[in-house]
Amino acid sequence: MIRGVLFDLGGVLFTLGEAEYRREVARRLGLGEALPPAYEEHVPALQRGEADEVAVWEALSGRRVSPRSFDDAWLGYFHPVPAMFDLARELRERGLMTAVLSNTQASHVAIMRRLGLFDGFAPVVMSCEAGRRKPEPGAFQVVLNGMDLAPAEVVFIDDVPAYVEAAREVGLQGILHTGDPGATRAALLGLR
Repeated sequence: MIRGVLFDLGGVLFTLGEAEYRREVARRLGLGEALPPAYEEHVPALQRGEADEVAVWEALSGRRVSPRSFDDAWLGYFHPVPAMFDLARELRERGLMTAVLSNTQASHVAIMRRLGLFDGFAPVVMSCEAGRRKPEPGAFQVVLNGMDLAPAEVVFIDDVPAYVEAAREVGLQGILHTGDPGATRAALLGLR
């Protein structure tokens, strides 16, 4: 029996504006139209909370930046998907727990917390705070511990096939979100 639903953020609860966001950051840092390949080397550490964002930006660009330098860019490219937030609210009204698991960095989490976007979700597990990221089994275990549910009682919704598969490998049910909230809702409500 399903007792909880675990949502990803970018590409599920929010539009996925990662490419546009990175392009805007590169422009502001004077790096042209794209962040250098070296940025990708920092992403795992940023998403596990092991690297300081400001230090990474300064190392890549040679410029000093403030911790909130790109908040407005993030807000410009990542938007809540109302139908998915409505689905989460509907699930809570039906008595299910709703939680969040996302690979992200600290500055983005701070924006979302300031906006109250996690209201109603518990636990909210951000990779940069948990020190684990998808598809690592430990990331899912942190959420399961917080929900106090068995893996088979939880459905995970993500837009990345490898992350859905990783969730299934640790015993969660998985739904690949393709950008259609109605299809995801139907798939979810069709599970037992």
